[in-house]
Amino acid sequence: MVRNLSDVESVEFKGEGVLGVMKQIAVGPRDGWRDGYMRVFTVEPGGYSPEHKHPWWHVNYVIEGEGSLTIDGKREALRAGSVAFVEGGTLHQFANTGKGTLKFICLVPPEGDHY
Repeated sequence: MVRNLSDVESVEFKGEGVLGVMKQIAVGPRDGWRDGYMRVFTVEPGGYSPEHKHPWWHVNYVIEGEGSLTIDGKREALRAGSVAFVEGGTLHQFANTGKGTLKFICLVPPEGDHY
């Protein structure tokens, strides 16, 4: 399977404590990858994900933009090329701190998302 990300549906990431976040599921179980999801998040300037925690891990790669990732109260700067690992059970939040779009890949295990 090969596709272009521009052909993948982009949906608003909704919920309490979310502002300006869109999500695309680039690859997942429907595509034959039963071990997880490859998601791409786009965060508008000033936007952020909710501060939350859950049992599964995240592996992240920043494609473009600038932002921050706060894990258990420790804030780390993000920029294009940054790689981050978020352990399951840790309180975390992504935020766009730049003037342009923050876009990052987020890999999670099967329980980490759904279509």
